[in-house]
Amino acid sequence: MTIIEPAKNNYISEFLYIGLLILMSAAFSIYFYNLNVNLKYQISLQEKSLQQLEADNADLKNQFYQILDSKNLAVIVKKQNLISDKNPDYFEHKIFASM
Repeated sequence: MTIIEPAKNNYISEFLYIGLLILMSAAFSIYFYNLNVNLKYQISLQEKSLQQLEADNADLKNQFYQILDSKNLAVIVKKQNLISDKNPDYFEHKIFASM
């Protein structure tokens, strides 16, 4: 005589697996959220640093253009006792001169 037992459904283990899956997905979600927040914070810090560098670059360009201003160059010429040459002689390379 054969005794057939119906399949025993163990709902407790299924709920345990589902609960563990939900718990793990929540932990991963929190972990990736924290990574995202840290990345956004680092990006904002880098943007502020970039803006500061752009402002410093503008200040340096302003100083550079003030130094190269024609009024300032005339003052430098006078300080160095330089003389303006009416007919300057330039070095020429034969290849470029023949073009």
